[in-house]
Amino acid sequence: RCTSDVEIILNFISGQLLELCRTFFLILFSIIIMLSMNVKMTLIAIAFIPIVVLYTSFFYTRIAKKFKFADEAEGELSAAIQENLTGVRVVRAFGREKYEVDKFKEKNNLFTDLWVKLGNILGPYWGIGDFFSGMQILTIIAVGVFECTSGNISTGEFVAFIFYNAKLVWPI
Repeated sequence: RCTSDVEIILNFISGQLLELCRTFFLILFSIIIMLSMNVKMTLIAIAFIPIVVLYTSFFYTRIAKKFKFADEAEGELSAAIQENLTGVRVVRAFGREKYEVDKFKEKNNLFTDLWVKLGNILGPYWGIGDFFSGMQILTIIAVGVFECTSGNISTGEFVAFIFYNAKLVWPI
């Protein structure tokens, strides 16, 4: 369990922290460039950010405990495997194979059930999150078409704005 925890922290520091900084600057520069292109469309794009942040906060407060239980179940399963591998001779000597196999199956079933339940929750979450992202993109395209046909922006600016908007939508 300790090795797994250390590996998770290492992966966070080496990969996720760097990704977090990259994402922050990607959002910041996208917004700055979008503001220089069209303030109205940028404000519309930014209006979706609080909706996504609130939805994500609600979701993560709901699912955090479930992830903790699944991680603890994984730790117990890993510990049981390690104990059986290091103590295989003792288990055989006392004829406890069936008991240990049953114990493993019980821990494995719990671990599997927890992750299946998490998958059932994550599926709709990602679907709804993608719906919000799609609505943001659709709104920007609709407003952009109107702005383009009105002559407020050129076709090239419209295409570039859609590109920068995609750079904004992905990390959010």
